[in-house]
Amino acid sequence: MLRIVFIDGYRGKQLDGATGELLHIERRRSDFVENIHDGSILDLVFNTGGEYIKLLYTTIMGLALLLFTVTGFWLWIGPKRMRNS
Repeated sequence: MLRIVFIDGYRGKQLDGATGELLHIERRRSDFVENIHDGSILDLVFNTGGEYIKLLYTTIMGLALLLFTVTGFWLWIGPKRMRNS
């Protein structure tokens, strides 16, 4: 079985690999959820033609994760340091 996925409309078609017969047409919700998750939905909405918004989105999210890790550690270690002094 061969699966072909089209970007427009998030539709997928399943074809029989031996005969080429169309087996199933479905709506692909997982692709939509993935586009929301990685930020590429904004590239589709604003029609940027590239992946600039996705790149900016993932960069900001990565830096935010690093910042939250550092500040969370600081908030965790602060009371321990105060108790020991």
